[in-house]
Amino acid sequence: LPADIQRTAVQWAPVAAAIARQADIPREVPLVIWFKENSMRAENPDNCTGIVGAYDLVRSGQLPCFTPGPINDFEVVEQLTIGALEFKKRCPDVTYMTHDPELIKRCYFAYNAGVGAASRLDANDSAYVMNDFDAAHADMTYSDIELGTVQVTALGAWPAHLAFASLSVSQLEHEDLPPAIPFLDTSTRVYDGVMGLLLSLQAAVYEIPLTADTPLGLDPGRILNADCLGEAHDGLGRNRPDRNPVTESPILTQDVHGCSYNLPGIDIASKNQSALLQAPISGYLTTYTDQWYNTTIRIENSEWIVWLLHPRSYLVEEGEVVRGQAVGVMGAIGYATGPHVHFSVYDKLNKTFVDPGQFLP
Repeated sequence: LPADIQRTAVQWAPVAAAIARQADIPREVPLVIWFKENSMRAENPDNCTGIVGAYDLVRSGQLPCFTPGPINDFEVVEQLTIGALEFKKRCPDVTYMTHDPELIKRCYFAYNAGVGAASRLDANDSAYVMNDFDAAHADMTYSDIELGTVQVTALGAWPAHLAFASLSVSQLEHEDLPPAIPFLDTSTRVYDGVMGLLLSLQAAVYEIPLTADTPLGLDPGRILNADCLGEAHDGLGRNRPDRNPVTESPILTQDVHGCSYNLPGIDIASKNQSALLQAPISGYLTTYTDQWYNTTIRIENSEWIVWLLHPRSYLVEEGEVVRGQAVGVMGAIGYATGPHVHFSVYDKLNKTFVDPGQFLP
């Protein structure tokens, strides 16, 4: 890496790491995206897509044009956050602690070429990802709608990732740290603010109504418009769901829905957008990402199965968990209009989905 790039990377590393921790992606990613899309310059390019190459977000109308020209430190933080959120959206399987090279490569490929391309093609053949990693990946060619086919000279995302990871932490003691360092104190607020902005703009573009906060307190006599639900059996108390999956300030944002995609349930949010999720039952836990890119926690015992959708991170590995155990962090990964959990319950004995509301304390 050139000396000026190394200098900028060292100066911004603490802020990038804070953003990455919030988004639950590897700490090097915000710096790599900035490097790949704009050579780590604090200046918006002329094509309106900002320093993180937010092509799809701008061209779809989800975000306005990033005004070309120099930007301040706060705007850099905002755009690095936008890039981090988009990276996580396109690659929900990655976490802050991920070190698997193939997964990280695929994630960079998805950020650049889209989820579809990353699922069909090999990231090791991508010039954006691998250029100059070794002799076998030197002088690779890159195809782009606007640029056509060109020979790449810039370092690929994966070797750049390794280079940023290897920068000595001792360099942080250098005396000319930038004004960006104070942003460490407000990184969480910036992250939540940008996430809220993106979700609101996305809702406006696709006419998705953002439901106002409603205190959780379901009317026992409420009428459910969900013909896919059945009656729940009484069962054993020790197996029965009896915990709200959201541990802090739960807010009902949408009552039972989801029959059309065979996972009916309710949506529960929280005033804390990073609230912990707990296991509503004891049982065997698995995690996966479904066809709509929703991250999913599934817990099953002899009588019940529960699903918790959209967590931004998992706190446990596959295996047995006990009721009330922390299993994840609430998020908005996949098809979601804001940080929440979609909570579904299946009765194995009666062989039907049931109203999750009847199990909430």
